[in-house]
Amino acid sequence: MRFISSLAEIGDDVFVVTTQKMKDKGKINDLGESLGRKWKIREIVVQNEDSISELSSHLDMIRWIEYDAAYIDLTLGTKIMSLAVHSYFSRFGELYGKPTINFYYQPVGKNQLKKIDTNEVINPPLLTLNEYLAAYGITASNQQEKCLVPAQTTNAVLLQYNERWREASRLFRILRNANKPKWHSDRLIPLGSETFPTIIKETGEEWHPSENELQLMHEFCKAAGFDIDGITRKHIEYLSGGWLEEWFYNKVKEIMPELSAEQIALSLKIKTKTGVENELDVALVNTQNAFRYAECKTSLTDERSGHSFIVETLYKQSAIRKNFGLSAAPIIVTIDEMKDSSIKRAKDLDIRIISFDDIHNEDGLKQKLIEYLKK
Repeated sequence: MRFISSLAEIGDDVFVVTTQKMKDKGKINDLGESLGRKWKIREIVVQNEDSISELSSHLDMIRWIEYDAAYIDLTLGTKIMSLAVHSYFSRFGELYGKPTINFYYQPVGKNQLKKIDTNEVINPPLLTLNEYLAAYGITASNQQEKCLVPAQTTNAVLLQYNERWREASRLFRILRNANKPKWHSDRLIPLGSETFPTIIKETGEEWHPSENELQLMHEFCKAAGFDIDGITRKHIEYLSGGWLEEWFYNKVKEIMPELSAEQIALSLKIKTKTGVENELDVALVNTQNAFRYAECKTSLTDERSGHSFIVETLYKQSAIRKNFGLSAAPIIVTIDEMKDSSIKRAKDLDIRIISFDDIHNEDGLKQKLIEYLKK
């Protein structure tokens, strides 16, 4: 995609060498969608990706002499396919007057295109988040347009977070997950003891918070700057853990002020071609056109059983990453302290961790964010 948008002119023919397997997965259609149908995509589909003769036969069927120049990316596909394409077009300079052949490759980890045998380097245009996702057949259905709470207040909530706030978050999660009533985004929920509504928990039990619990909820509301006489579902989502998402989103923008609004999103809901839905707490495409996304967890322990779900979280993120291409890197943000064994497992899965110790080490956090987000 970067190669095409950097070198092709609107309306040019774009030849894509692919396998039947990739075609059946809809990869060619994904490419066309991400490019906005500005170019004519012409498919060269091979049955055997290791057969040089089969690919050459397909290439022979195209009247290359009708083109003045051909720009060829040798990066993608299998090594055999790349070698076959290079071998086929290398003879054009000796045998034919045109097209003029230009070979390029994309260095790993760099947002560059390099022309083979020259010093020419091209910096591809930056992708938007939607363009990146579309290239992998993923659509963004919704996102939080802006932070609910000022960054300074959210930062104060994090720095003051203690066992009392942890318990308050748990109480607000009961509200968020309640079976009845169903909270609408614009419905006001009074937190006074006399006006507090009857809550049916997700377990089916009726819940009546004690005076001490209500007082704790009031204090957490005030810390976030909310009016206890009327909060909404959005407030509940913030108080039950959304504040950590907003904190990380603000930190990303602080570290990377160069990101435009089209390159970063908060609480992004996505859907794959197969209909699988997920929510990414924070997602972005950096200035290397690499994809980064974060899952923010105020706790990595099941509140009812006491079971740690860090392993499940790590493998879930590892599985999700397969949808986003080779440049994707997941980040888990948590205010929990993590065991060395969990940190090692995350490293083995190439998942980046920001935990309690990092958050409370300002200089170390900044360096880690630069490493995680920009590289």
